[in-house]
Amino acid sequence: MVDPSVAFESNAIAIGGAALGFLVFTAGQYDNHLWRLICIVASAYLVLPNFQVYTSQPLLVRVAFSLLLNAAIMWVPHLRRKHLRSGCVVITGCDSGMGQATAVYLAKSNNNNSSGKGSYDKIFAACFNAKAAQVRFQELIPDKAQRECLQVIQLDATKDASVALAAKTVGDYLVAQKTFLAGVINYHGVAFNGPVEYMPIPLFETQMQVNFFGNVRMVQAFLPLLKNQANSNDSTNFRRIIFTGTGGGPCTPCPSLLSAYMCSKFAGEAMAQSLKQELYMTQGDGPTIDVSVINPGFVKPTQLMADGIKLSEKMWKQCEDKQGSSIAKDTFGKMMDHFHEYAALQPGTHVSEVCKAAEHALTAHSPRSSYKVGIDSKLAPIAGMLPTGAREWLARNGIYGFLSPAKTVKGYRV
Repeated sequence: MVDPSVAFESNAIAIGGAALGFLVFTAGQYDNHLWRLICIVASAYLVLPNFQVYTSQPLLVRVAFSLLLNAAIMWVPHLRRKHLRSGCVVITGCDSGMGQATAVYLAKSNNNNSSGKGSYDKIFAACFNAKAAQVRFQELIPDKAQRECLQVIQLDATKDASVALAAKTVGDYLVAQKTFLAGVINYHGVAFNGPVEYMPIPLFETQMQVNFFGNVRMVQAFLPLLKNQANSNDSTNFRRIIFTGTGGGPCTPCPSLLSAYMCSKFAGEAMAQSLKQELYMTQGDGPTIDVSVINPGFVKPTQLMADGIKLSEKMWKQCEDKQGSSIAKDTFGKMMDHFHEYAALQPGTHVSEVCKAAEHALTAHSPRSSYKVGIDSKLAPIAGMLPTGAREWLARNGIYGFLSPAKTVKGYRV
């Protein structure tokens, strides 16, 4: 006769083992580190206590086991199958910064047959100033063979005609070469920072035209090319649209002076989420089109800081013209200077990490909905989910207070 207590313990271990396997698998599917942590904690407190070999170990051994479990879970997404590079890719905002870096990164590694990654037929680098960008790419990609896969095209994301012409240029190439469009990466952007109370409405409108409506224009112009399989030697069935958000996404706390910029990025996040659902729900026999957002924290080296200082001076001048006085700069000028100092002192994440995130979004079997690049980007949504008082305290002190590398700003309540 079987001892009921032994049978119960055996069943508990079996159930616990199955639950542990399920939780580890589930955590591996989450790209959000908070939900991974929740699964790990659930494993430690709800499942692992069923295992006598676990509960009988010293505390340090159990902690070490939990850390190893965490490391294993973190690697699960990396084990997923990736697609080979194929077709063509369009990258916007390639005049400088993340767009330029990604175009160079993909071009330099495109024809490396030893990598086993495949190769793109053409990388279209869309630039606001195409002539200057062409010269710059010759400097950044001295190897002619690597440079031949890259084609610079003109694009102003705020103009319907410019976006339509860029789409026609790409479309004509796809037909002529009997290839297909595999992905569109949207890096174009501008950052007007300033106080809500004084910053002129036209600057808010320009911010939205570039960062938000520019993305909408790109979707409406290039989505038909992503869906089209005619005249193509396409042997794959996946397409990607990639946008650029900021910080940790919609949960990121909004600091002072960044209202216009954060509004444009949050609007883009909402559009990306809705677009992803629309594409999923209307999926037919054509290629599967997925949507991702790259959420970078402070990224260096780029031109963002130098451009930001120039845009700030432009903003102060327009504020003075609107108000008829220097009240805006008198009130917020020192705060803005402190923000620039903070940005300069931030170590940031190297721009190459953004390039790697873009490559993963293009080739992963199951791309992430959000790629949080940099420790600041990963921590931002966690801070954003804290109680209101704690969230706002961190937003102020992280940039303008004692947590800032620029120390505490003078003359303001932090």
